[in-house]
Amino acid sequence: MKKESIVNSAHDLPLPPAEQLMRRVAEMKANGVRGFIPLVQAVAKQYGDEAYPIAQQVFASLGFEVTLAQLKDPNEKGVNSYPWR
Repeated sequence: MKKESIVNSAHDLPLPPAEQLMRRVAEMKANGVRGFIPLVQAVAKQYGDEAYPIAQQVFASLGFEVTLAQLKDPNEKGVNSYPWR
């Protein structure tokens, strides 16, 4: 199976096993906001820059402070094990 963008995969592909999803979420949580930045960037690439302030608000509601510049940083790689990278 070829790797798909996480944005598109939910539409066309079955979900991975629960254990695999939980491991991915744990990896992202372990890295705090940094672990979610590649996902935010993938969404913004697909749907536009409006995704950045929405993500910033979501992170703030979870107690994380992040700037728009951090979210947009093309050098931010997050966790290397993402299936959509």
